[in-house]
Amino acid sequence: MQIGNYTIPYKSMVCSCGIATPKKGTYNLNYKYRWLALMGGVYGQYCTRITGNILFHSVPYLRNGDESSLEYWEYDKLGTSASAGCIRLTVEDAKWIYENCSSNTRVTFFSSNDTGPLGKPSSAKISNSSERNWDPTDSNPNNPWNKKLDLTFNANFYADNNSDLKAIFGYNEKELKAHWLTFGINEGRVASPIFDVKYYLNYNKDLSLAFGTDYSLAHIHFIDCGINEGRIGSENFNVNFYKNYYTDLSNMSNRDAFSHYINFGKNEGRISKILDKIETVTFNPYFYADNNNDLKLAFGYNITELKNHWYRFGIKEGRESSELFDVSYYLSYNADLQTVFGNDKQKAFEHFIVFGLNEGRKTSSNYDVSVYKNSNSDLKMAFDKNNIEYFIHYLTFGKNENRIKV
Repeated sequence: MQIGNYTIPYKSMVCSCGIATPKKGTYNLNYKYRWLALMGGVYGQYCTRITGNILFHSVPYLRNGDESSLEYWEYDKLGTSASAGCIRLTVEDAKWIYENCSSNTRVTFFSSNDTGPLGKPSSAKISNSSERNWDPTDSNPNNPWNKKLDLTFNANFYADNNSDLKAIFGYNEKELKAHWLTFGINEGRVASPIFDVKYYLNYNKDLSLAFGTDYSLAHIHFIDCGINEGRIGSENFNVNFYKNYYTDLSNMSNRDAFSHYINFGKNEGRISKILDKIETVTFNPYFYADNNNDLKLAFGYNITELKNHWYRFGIKEGRESSELFDVSYYLSYNADLQTVFGNDKQKAFEHFIVFGLNEGRKTSSNYDVSVYKNSNSDLKMAFDKNNIEYFIHYLTFGKNENRIKV
């Protein structure tokens, strides 16, 4: 279907047609209607007449002029045969035609197996969302999707992490967002530093069992439930760690903490997550409890409570947390860090995460990664300069093998 003489690089619109939709022929657009009554007692936005009773228009609404009355079950049918004959579109696409294609613009219908350079478009499924009564592409400032999608979609991030889209759209936010809603979600593309739908499903096995590889449903779950539940949505961000580690954020809601990282924390260089392997090295809940009687009395061996205490208080207090890592020792042993950080153990911990691990610094009186590396030639051949693997090897095998570690 070609719309007039407009050249829109790789513009593709997901739609629903029907039995009465023309199979071929060329027609001239004529009348336009901001809202129009449709068959079945429903209403359409941004309606543009093609021929007879065949129009371009949005998915139907239950109430005239009310953008919050979308027939969401019909929105989920976009991309399939669902109308009586009109061409249903997302609000954004129907609006584009309404605003940019003047009367007498030619519309040609034809059949082809060529799906174009972007393939056949699809749309996000919204029936399970609390915002389902709104079209997510509607630019109305009252659209509640706007606040939710700003956590899972960032135009610049989307462009920078998808070079094919950047080559086509540059940093055009409108086009990038349209692509993401039409293709990107269902393709599992990453559009935000705090959400990767493939990672989300892989990390949360209960969701993988529930949704399979339905990325649209998984995305809806994250913005409606996962954020509030504190689920991990990306390998780059853990909201529970972020709130516990930074006391100025501890009273924030999860949603506000996600938003804070995107808008401020990332640019401020705040740590957003500790990799599982690094956490294994720096924190052992049983060691932490056994070496801190007050915590053992308070929490027993409750791993969640102990971990929360470690990140919220223990690091700053310089408590022992692991056989292989002692933040107080790390700061006192490395005099250059004392010069820079004074007695700030939180800064010392961050130094280890960002620099010290790769530099092979000594982390405890019980363990020196440089000694472990140089004393075990078989490991040096296997791990080379990957220091974290030497820590993990000692915990997994080396300790029981009585390997040299200091």
